Amino acid sequence: MALPDGFLRDLRDNNDIVSVMQSYVELKRAGSTYSCRCPFHSERTPSFHVYPDTQSYYCFGCGAGGDVVTFIKSIENLDYMEAVRFLAQRAGMAMPEDKDDGSTRLRQRLYEMNRTAGKFFHQQLFSPEGKVGLDYLTHRGLTQHTIKHFGLGYAADDYHKLHYYMKSQGFSEDELERGALLARNNNRVYDKFRHRVMFPIFDTRGNIIAFGGRALSADAPAKYLNSDETFVFQKRETLFALNYAKNSKADYFILCEGYMDVIAMHQAGFTSAVATLGTAITPSQARLIGRMGKSEVILSYDSDGPGQKAASRGINLLTEAGVKARVLKMQGAKDPDEFIQKFGAEAFAHLIENSGGAIDYELSKLSNGLDLVNKDEDRSSYLKRAVGFLAQISNPLDRDVYISRTAQTAGVPTETVRFAVNSEINRQKKRSQRDEIRNLVSPRNTDKINPQSAKLPREEKAERGIICFLYHNPDKLPHIEKKLSGGFVTDFNRRVFDFIKDRISLNADLEMTAFNEVFNSAEMGRITGILNDFAAFKHDMQALDDYIKILNEYSESNANTTAGSMSADELLAFAQKQKEKKSK
Repeated sequence: MALPDGFLRDLRDNNDIVSVMQSYVELKRAGSTYSCRCPFHSERTPSFHVYPDTQSYYCFGCGAGGDVVTFIKSIENLDYMEAVRFLAQRAGMAMPEDKDDGSTRLRQRLYEMNRTAGKFFHQQLFSPEGKVGLDYLTHRGLTQHTIKHFGLGYAADDYHKLHYYMKSQGFSEDELERGALLARNNNRVYDKFRHRVMFPIFDTRGNIIAFGGRALSADAPAKYLNSDETFVFQKRETLFALNYAKNSKADYFILCEGYMDVIAMHQAGFTSAVATLGTAITPSQARLIGRMGKSEVILSYDSDGPGQKAASRGINLLTEAGVKARVLKMQGAKDPDEFIQKFGAEAFAHLIENSGGAIDYELSKLSNGLDLVNKDEDRSSYLKRAVGFLAQISNPLDRDVYISRTAQTAGVPTETVRFAVNSEINRQKKRSQRDEIRNLVSPRNTDKINPQSAKLPREEKAERGIICFLYHNPDKLPHIEKKLSGGFVTDFNRRVFDFIKDRISLNADLEMTAFNEVFNSAEMGRITGILNDFAAFKHDMQALDDYIKILNEYSESNANTTAGSMSADELLAFAQKQKEKKSK
C-alpha cells in the first residue's frame, strides 16, 4: 500500500539528511555539499557525497545512493516500511494506516521470541538446575551485577526444556526453528543450545538478535556455539556488546576475540570493549566500527599465533575503513580476561596507554627470527619484506618516517630504501591499472542492475539522459511521448521511466522518497547516479531531442532488420503502423 505523498514529504522535511547521517558518519563540509568515507564499502579517500539541496547522497566509488530512507534501509539493514517507521519515530510522527507486507511482523516476532528465550535462560541460571552454569561464571570472577547487566543465562541439559516452554508462550515449532532456537533432524525438533552458559547478543538498539553458548561438558562437539543466521542476525555485521560500548566515554574501542574477554573488561571499567563472534573481523564489522565515531581501535587479541594473525587482518581492514588501530602486547597472559585476573585493571590500563601503533607492530613482526646484526642474508630478507609493506602505507609522511626507521634498523642508507619503496609503489600501480583494464574488458564484468547496457551503451546512455530530463521537467512528458517513437531498449531504465510517467499521470510528487517503495537500495543508487551524471543537461531541450533521436534511430534500424523476415501481409501491416506513428 503506497504511503500518502503528504506524509512522505513531512517525513523528508523532518529528517534532514545531513542531521540523520551525522549519527553514523563523520561528514566534512565542502562548499554546498558534504563528503566522507563511504560507510558501505572500504576506501581510504572519501568518495561519498551528500547533497543538502536535493536531500540525497551518492558514492562515486561503489554507486550507493538515494535519499534519507534509502540510507536508513542500508545502514540499519531494514526494509522500506521499517525504515519509514524508524524515521517517523525519530521525528515524532504518527504512521498512517498501512498494510504490513509480512517482513515487519516477522522481525518483531523474532525480537519477541529472543527476548522471551533470553529471560527464560536468565531465570534458569538462578534455578537449582542452573547452578552449574552460575558456578562457572562466578569461578571466572563475574559478579552478580555483571551477570545481570549482560543478561547471562543457562540452557539446561535437556533436548526439550526451551522447546516446551516457548510453545507454552505461544511460539510455534516453525517459528522457533526459523529463529534458530530449535534444530531439526529427521523431522524431529530439539533445543539447539543444551548444557551451556548463554550469552545474549544485542543489536545497537537493544534487541536480542541471537545467542552464544559456552559448553559446560568437555565432550561437547563445539566449545562455543552461536545462533545460525536469521532474518535479524548476520554474524559478519554484528559485534558483541556494541550496544553498551557505543555509549562509553572512552574515545576508542577495544576489540577482542571472545565474550568473556569483553565481559571481564566491562566489569573492570573498560566499557568500550567489543568482540567479533568467534571469527576474525570482517569488512562489514570494520565499517560498522568506523561509523560509531570513536577515534581509534585497540586490538586486544590472544597472544597465540591465530590471535596475532587476526590482529594483522584487523589492522588492514580497519585502515581500509578509515580507522586508526593500535595493538596490545600482553606478556604473562594469553588473553585480556586472564591478564586482568592476574595483574588487575590498573595494569591493563597501563597496557592500553603503552599500546603501539599498527605500523610499528607490523614492522616489528617482519624481523622475527632474523639476525640483522651478523647475517647479511637476513638483512636482505628483512628489507625485501619491509619494502613490500612500506609501499602499502598510503600517507606519504608516515611512509617517510618508517622508511628512515627501517633503513636504520637494517643499517643501510635511507635513500636506498626510499628508492626501493618508490619502485615498488610504481610496480603496484601498473599492476593495478592492468587489473582494472582486464576487469573492464572481461565478460564477467556485467552490470547486475542493467545487464543490457553492455550491448547497447549508446542507447542506454540516451535513456539515462531522458530519465534525468523528465525527472526535472515533468511538464515535458507530452513532448517526449510525441517524439519518442521507439521506446526504451533496456529493462531497468524502462522501469524507471515508466515509474516517473505513472507518477506524473497521477499528479504525484517525484521526490526520491517515493521511489524507495518500488526500487531496492542498489537500484536507488543507480537512479541517484543517473540524476547526478546528467545534471548539467537536466533542462537542455536540444540534448533531450538528441537522446530521443538515438533511441528512434535504434528502433528504426531494428525494425528494418525485423522487416526483412516478414511476409508480404505482415510487411504491409507494419508499414501502416509506421505511417500512423509518424502522423501523430
